[in-house]
Amino acid sequence: MYEQLRVYLDSFVKLDDEAALEIEKKFVKKKFPKGSFLAHEGEITREVHFIIKGCCRFYHVKDGRTVTHWFSFEDTFTTSLRSFTTQTPSVEYIQAVENCTVLSLQYEELSKLYEQYQQWERLGRLVMEDFGRQMLDRLTALQTLTAKQRYIMLLQCEPRIIQRIPLNLVSSYLGITGETLSRVRSEIRIS
Repeated sequence: MYEQLRVYLDSFVKLDDEAALEIEKKFVKKKFPKGSFLAHEGEITREVHFIIKGCCRFYHVKDGRTVTHWFSFEDTFTTSLRSFTTQTPSVEYIQAVENCTVLSLQYEELSKLYEQYQQWERLGRLVMEDFGRQMLDRLTALQTLTAKQRYIMLLQCEPRIIQRIPLNLVSSYLGITGETLSRVRSEIRIS
């Protein structure tokens, strides 16, 4: 389990032995059953989680309906980013879509790692840059692509969402109605 996290981190920065030892010292294994929450709107998010197994969805409530805006799967970090980095109340919920096993790190512990090890600080920057690129790609797709193009992009770039997520959440994530998703899926099957 810790090896899975180490492999992910090494893809950004190869930690020296001393810095790598902190992984098992600081990260704590936790389980979140399907339907449970890793973050709540209005509460301060005090942990970042590395997903070993499972999937989480990020959503907010707008005019009484839920709007899904992100999914996190295995081998990625998940947290309410703004809340975690600023230690202010979250504007979103993070919910386990499947049973999840994670390695969790407290905000204070991450801050200590940043202070103690330049490698950890660099690692944090590179992980954030990668996440920023993913968010920009998603925002650009939502603003510039048609519903069909967004669905095709999802099939090509993140098929796990189609394979593992209920269709009502997929349509919310794509910013379309369930009816539009059904129509787009039919068009693609016919093509």
